[in-house]
Amino acid sequence: MRISFDLDHTLVLHGKAGREDSEGKLISGEMLRKGTIGLLKELSQDHELWIYTTSCRNQWILKFSFWLKGVKIRRVINERTHQKMIKSYNHSIQPSKYPKHYGIDVHVDDSVGVLKEGSMFGFRVIQVDPKDYSWTETIKRKLDI
Repeated sequence: MRISFDLDHTLVLHGKAGREDSEGKLISGEMLRKGTIGLLKELSQDHELWIYTTSCRNQWILKFSFWLKGVKIRRVINERTHQKMIKSYNHSIQPSKYPKHYGIDVHVDDSVGVLKEGSMFGFRVIQVDPKDYSWTETIKRKLDI
């Protein structure tokens, strides 16, 4: 299964003391949400992992950051990549993310808006609340693993 993850407010919680993982610091200095590395390592045993973000973060730096933590990210879709791709579609409403185009089976995001877009455009989304302390279990339960 190909699974993509959003960054902001999903894997990276900005300024949420106590919910960040001091072991999970990216090269950029951003702190990952507690449990991120363990979850991604577990999922990567049987699944292909991607990052799909609406930020303009550097794709190679992100891949390298996760690689240093022992997690292989197959591909990073950032805002520039997304905008190039979405221009080829003639939707009257342009989705903020469109994982279906990349063959992504499920996208994990904090945004209720992305969840609604998934229903509109036919892609699966697992929506996780930034306040959910058992978010890794929520994801595994919804993935049925």
